[in-house]
Amino acid sequence: MKKILLTFMGACLLLAPAGCVDQINLSNLGGAAADLHTAATLDDAELKEMCVQMRKKGDAEARVASANSKYAIRLKKIMGKHTSVNGTPLNYKVYITDDINANASADGSVRVYSGLMDMMTDDELRFVLGHEIGHVALGHTLKAMRLAYTAAAARQAAGSLNSTANALSDSMLGDLMEEFLNAQFSQSQELDADAYAMNFLKENNYNTAAAASSLRKLESLGSSGGFLSSHPNSGKRAEKMEELAKQK
Repeated sequence: MKKILLTFMGACLLLAPAGCVDQINLSNLGGAAADLHTAATLDDAELKEMCVQMRKKGDAEARVASANSKYAIRLKKIMGKHTSVNGTPLNYKVYITDDINANASADGSVRVYSGLMDMMTDDELRFVLGHEIGHVALGHTLKAMRLAYTAAAARQAAGSLNSTANALSDSMLGDLMEEFLNAQFSQSQELDADAYAMNFLKENNYNTAAAASSLRKLESLGSSGGFLSSHPNSGKRAEKMEELAKQK
């Protein structure tokens, strides 16, 4: 059974529980509340540099598809002309794994798993990746990184939070990566990223029906257990995408 790790679907319900605030929820913040001021002083450039270091570690630990692999060639065909977002260069890599996942970070790194590529058409992948890039364009990933840094520091020695972006330990990077990849975006952030991805499809004359079909494919995985099984209302997002697809 494929392990479902889809960041794209994390906290993606159209109907979120009452009291859900419009911000990213991260586990293990614990005693880091007192250190939030320090994390808040990091500028965007420092946060992006942390993303670069985090991705280097992640890429080194993953099985990355070679440039001549069928997955890398297909991804280049699908997204090759989409090289930047809001002035930030995009870099794409495929991780060879049966896991179902895709994510992006504020430095422009976009990572997609071969398990996801195997189940999606080209335009469905464009919607999923457009959604992830939307989180970058809309500033969601910068907020996620700031909170991930605070949470990761809480798991390190008391002085770790004062480390600079250029001096993060390997252990700190590992905790940072775990916190970032486990982040859950709020309901409104997910819907905004959906809308961004739909506009991306429309502006590039891609098949807008792929938005709803990709969401329904992901929803169907819930029946096999795992994370998606706890999100039975995710189909509501597909219905919303069908409505948006009809709008000019």
